Amino acid sequence: MNEQVSIIILNFNGRQFLKDCISSVLNQEYSNFELVLFDNNSTDGSCEFVRETFADNRIKIVRSEKNLGFAGGNNEALKHCSGDLIVLLNNDTITRAGWLESLVNAMKDGNTVASSFVVTEGIPAKYYETNGSVSYVMYNIMNIFPEIEDEFYPNGCSAIFRKSETGIPFDSDYFFYGEDVFLGLKARFMGMKIRFVRESVVDHKGSSSESANAFRTFCRERNRFLNLYTFFSIGFILKMIPYITLNHTLRTIQSLVSKNISFPGVVKAYFWFYLNIPAIIKKRKSLRSFKKLDEKEVIKYISSKVVNPDSTLASVLNPLSYFYSRLVGIKPVEYYLRNNIPF
Repeated sequence: MNEQVSIIILNFNGRQFLKDCISSVLNQEYSNFELVLFDNNSTDGSCEFVRETFADNRIKIVRSEKNLGFAGGNNEALKHCSGDLIVLLNNDTITRAGWLESLVNAMKDGNTVASSFVVTEGIPAKYYETNGSVSYVMYNIMNIFPEIEDEFYPNGCSAIFRKSETGIPFDSDYFFYGEDVFLGLKARFMGMKIRFVRESVVDHKGSSSESANAFRTFCRERNRFLNLYTFFSIGFILKMIPYITLNHTLRTIQSLVSKNISFPGVVKAYFWFYLNIPAIIKKRKSLRSFKKLDEKEVIKYISSKVVNPDSTLASVLNPLSYFYSRLVGIKPVEYYLRNNIPF
């Protein structure tokens, strides 16, 4: 398989990462690709640096007149891609040998979205033993699946898909955070396979290029619940009211004492929903056109856990959550694992 691949590297003031990232991509043995550097109106000379540093005709630089975020930037970059196979790669990564070839090989069967083994700086090794999922309110829950090849959604740090199969990958309104969960939910409801490609490895700096602020908190909180409110039925959302209430209460309290969560950002996110109900309804309607699977087939990959197992509250909240799930007729991933039922 030697199909042309379009690699999108989204950049915003990430000049310090670009030499290592782009060099690692250009050194891949799989060479039939174009590299689309989509710049979100950086002010650090990123575009000029790439032009001066790399003399490779596979590199295409596209500069936006404004910052479109991760979601909007990748959607716009897609318009400049020649290939049908699209790879998304964070600018603060270094790809290892065989990264691209392994991703491309994972797409042979079609109807697939796949992602790499992303080794993020600062993440404990135990979280790489198996892949995780998300909770009912779309928080990451680690180490869920018994086999590392299983994952709920693709890691947007390094992922591959066919634009002819997925169409526009993201909702541009998300800006950043929660977009890879959005893509995973979209793919699953479309009946697509989601693959974890262990042989495709990238080293990731993580949040080095980001800073905590009200807007960051706002996007995180809003987008988590957008994924819930736009993809799932009203019946399922009503069953989630205890989780939503608990989350809003604890998150608000946490924002008053934590330096990493902005209180104004949290409050803004929750008020946003009350002021944008018509927009949410419109999003729900737009997603109906591609849904092929019953939501139960998606929920069975979602965890009933409220917090990660290493939390002090896990021994109390997680069993209660599973009990409630079964009481209201929900079969999360734990139901299938406990009863040895194949997914």
